[in-house]
Amino acid sequence: MSHLDDFAVGDRLRLEKEPTRPQLFRFSAMTWNPHRIHYDAKYAREVEGHPDVLVQAHLHGASIQQLLLDRLPAEGRLAELGWSNVGRAMPDETLVANAEVTAIDENAGRIEFDVWTESDDGRCADGTAAFVFEE
Repeated sequence: MSHLDDFAVGDRLRLEKEPTRPQLFRFSAMTWNPHRIHYDAKYAREVEGHPDVLVQAHLHGASIQQLLLDRLPAEGRLAELGWSNVGRAMPDETLVANAEVTAIDENAGRIEFDVWTESDDGRCADGTAAFVFEE
């Protein structure tokens, strides 16, 4: 897809990922996130009450960003991206990043999306994004 005409309201984009325990550990280190629920399973279970370590909120956002930037043309930019986590995802489960076109402004060369992630336990993050074509 390389033009605004290649998109229609209702089009969906999807990216499946499978975060691993080492990836969660590295992502925590890279983002200076010391919260043990992302790398210490015993702590996550016994202290915080989670079934396992959890995928970081910003890894949900990074997955959405990867989906959009991989599937949208280089002749533009991701102008907006916002999300909030509403559920949880755990390692070694499929994490799916989704985007659905909700509006197209041909005059502004802008596409708007609803974005979300989901895992085996349901919806994990909800948000919106906008992409602007540049000439």
